[in-house]
Amino acid sequence: MRKFESLFKGFKDTLPLGISVFLYGIVYGVLTHKLHFSIWATLFMSLAVFAGASQMTAVQMLMAGCGPWMIIITVLIVNLRHYLMAASLSPYLKGYSKPVKLINAYFMTDESYAVTYSCYQRVRPSALYFLGSGLSVYIFWCSSGVFGYYCGNFIPVQLGHALDFAFAAAFIGMLTPLVVDWPVAITVLLAAVISVIGSLYLPGKWYIIIAAVVASGSGFLMYRISRWKNARMEMVHNE
Repeated sequence: MRKFESLFKGFKDTLPLGISVFLYGIVYGVLTHKLHFSIWATLFMSLAVFAGASQMTAVQMLMAGCGPWMIIITVLIVNLRHYLMAASLSPYLKGYSKPVKLINAYFMTDESYAVTYSCYQRVRPSALYFLGSGLSVYIFWCSSGVFGYYCGNFIPVQLGHALDFAFAAAFIGMLTPLVVDWPVAITVLLAAVISVIGSLYLPGKWYIIIAAVVASGSGFLMYRISRWKNARMEMVHNE
């Protein structure tokens, strides 16, 4: 039983974000109801695809009458950020088998990634913790679609606006303790600026990928420069 403690901890640590995911998922359920999906199609899409932003995008594009290839390409672009998230977590899971990594990859979301990455900075990495975090989001997301399908129209609009803010605030709260040096600070600030400007002026969701690549690249460059300066100072000191 002790080996599953990490699983339960990951599940529990993600519960606050899971509540926000639930309210976001209600909107998905409402949209599928308006598109005349069956409840089974609504639930199956969440169980099989399990990608909140992608599902919302696909449903909205279906409502707009877009073709299948346009939907597939757009959803792929929206999900490209998962490659970056997976790349940043992969060094922590080197000792685990490929099936374990594949299972965790399926259950990885923005929320489970944020919680897991934050945890890995403090304690020994555990694949079960990552899985528990993903399962927490999975349960909230799948159930929220069903709830939204039947009851979403009774949710006050003001509550949705409040939860939009709570969702962003939760991520900021997890991010803040990770800003421990200048390279990380530059990465965070640059990502924020590019994301805001890109969302205003760029079509689709390209700003997510651009912000991630440019900010992470700049942060890495700052990290290398910082290490180079420290090495030079140490050489001068030793001389």
